[in-house]
Amino acid sequence: MVVILQKMIMTGAMCVVAQGSSVQLLIAILVMLMYMLLVLKTAPFEADSEDWSAFVACVALTLTTIGGFALIMDERGTYESALLAVILIGINVFCIAIEILIVVFVDCAAGKRCQQCCCGGGGDDDKTRDAKRRNNSKVVPMTTEKQIQIDAAAAAQEMQNNNEKRAIAEWDVNELDNVTTSVKQPSPPSSEPHKKKINIKIK
Repeated sequence: MVVILQKMIMTGAMCVVAQGSSVQLLIAILVMLMYMLLVLKTAPFEADSEDWSAFVACVALTLTTIGGFALIMDERGTYESALLAVILIGINVFCIAIEILIVVFVDCAAGKRCQQCCCGGGGDDDKTRDAKRRNNSKVVPMTTEKQIQIDAAAAAQEMQNNNEKRAIAEWDVNELDNVTTSVKQPSPPSSEPHKKKINIKIK
């Protein structure tokens, strides 16, 4: 959103405000200075190389607007137009070269690859290089640390639920056994005949 606003001000608003005057360039310088300081302070991009690329581009645009402001205010011929034009062109060419170097050596990691090639693979043996080559040829889905933590928590919760279910099942079986053993079995009939007590009265 901030980048879109900055581009709208530098392209659309500058065409409306005092066309061809020094005020136009002065406002452009102030806008570019504020945007450059904002990029330098906040570093809004994810990669450091993107932050450096944005900062270099802001510096080049700020210096270009300052050079244009110097040319438009030079009524007495203090500055040499040819020399100032060469300086402005050199600033933009230098900016493009820096951007290319950042892309090649930082984003594409060309410096590390050259160092590995010159130092013989960075001290890795043949087995390590073959393992790295095999791993690079595989398509492995990338998971973030947060996703790994979520999966681990879900696995732990599932294991805890299984343990609770197993404990409940074992408790039910034990209780059933206790109930069945506590029931009294009827005593079998005695094999001896019942003896009747005979009371004999003696007169």
